[in-house]
Amino acid sequence: MRRGSIGKGLALAAALALPFGLTACSSDSGSSGGSGAEASSGTSLVIWADEKRAEPIGQLAQTWGEENGVDVKVEQVNFDGMKDQFVRQAPQGQGPDILLGANDWAGEFVASGLVTPIDLGSSKDSFVAASVNAFTIDGQTYGVPIATENILLFRNTKLAPDAPASLNEMGDTGLQLKKDGKTQYPVGLQVGDVGDAYHAFPFFSAAGGYFFGGPDAEGNYDTSDLGLTSEGGIAWANYFSEWGKKGIVKSTFVGDDLTNAWSQGKLPYWITGPWNAEIVEKASDKVPFSAEGLPTWDGSDSPSIPIVGAQGFYLNQSSKNTTTAQAFLDATMNTDFMNSIFQADPRPPAWKDSLAAAQDDPIIKAVADFGADGFPNLPYAAMGPMYEEVGLAEKRILDGSNPQKTMEAAQANVEKRIQ
Repeated sequence: MRRGSIGKGLALAAALALPFGLTACSSDSGSSGGSGAEASSGTSLVIWADEKRAEPIGQLAQTWGEENGVDVKVEQVNFDGMKDQFVRQAPQGQGPDILLGANDWAGEFVASGLVTPIDLGSSKDSFVAASVNAFTIDGQTYGVPIATENILLFRNTKLAPDAPASLNEMGDTGLQLKKDGKTQYPVGLQVGDVGDAYHAFPFFSAAGGYFFGGPDAEGNYDTSDLGLTSEGGIAWANYFSEWGKKGIVKSTFVGDDLTNAWSQGKLPYWITGPWNAEIVEKASDKVPFSAEGLPTWDGSDSPSIPIVGAQGFYLNQSSKNTTTAQAFLDATMNTDFMNSIFQADPRPPAWKDSLAAAQDDPIIKAVADFGADGFPNLPYAAMGPMYEEVGLAEKRILDGSNPQKTMEAAQANVEKRIQ
């Protein structure tokens, strides 16, 4: 995942709470279950989860499994490798019955027939609406949401005591701090060799740019209406062209360098997400901070908003244990379990009651507040080309390419790829 990835490569390790074993989906004779589905005694389930959340899932699995006579194996799988591993194994009737993944995997999973719809039943209204929408395609929900996530601004209050009134003010302050030798990075926005449209989106939206038209009354977006060459899209390109010339943001800015600069107290502004909250908090004795949303550009009426994603449980279409799997998923839809997931990996919970309690944490509150009206990380196949082409356009513009022509080329490429 672009945002909260936990590491590189695939690593299957011993299950935390129950015996480990990479097995094919085992069988019972049940059909797809809904809310209130009953487990079939004597069956088994395999669940994939990342290193941080495997433990609380394993604890629930052990208790629930003993109560229902189900052998539940929780296997720890590296988040970055999980999707590809699942795509390889699921068509062969292998892999997990349930996996914990990102909502932007849903488009590929559904198009390939790898996952089955999940019934949230009477619990649906207990979830933040955006988290459910993030897993919904053509009216069908394909995930049990557990968390949402989006970027925000961490501000080093020693270097930048005042919240910037505009993005231009933030850039100017950062340039002065660089001139004074206090930072190498005026604005800590990661870009890299292929750009990063996800992290750039608040700047794009603040200029009035958009990815797809909508939403309509049912929350659908029009992928034939692209906003890259809209007035706002071109305005963003011009802003970033000037920032590139001034050195406020460069394509050479990458995540690890910004992380190190923040930890050393040499970065005034860091645009990142709750996955780096632990780093920020550990450094807070020498690097005091404020967590907040981003402002808009001078003179722009458009708000700065982030892309909001979600994470949750998928149900393997090839599972022969769908009734049992749905029964286990029903058991996750409660405040105690959702609180335990938040404690293991602090991101804004998708469960409303857990989110209300979590907002005592100022970082979580800032993330949730900034993301409240954000653009959903749509589970559409068209999002992949959009991310890639806007990211490449960002890099090229920062490197000196003509803003207007670069955005025209990016829009043409997206249109060609999604038709």
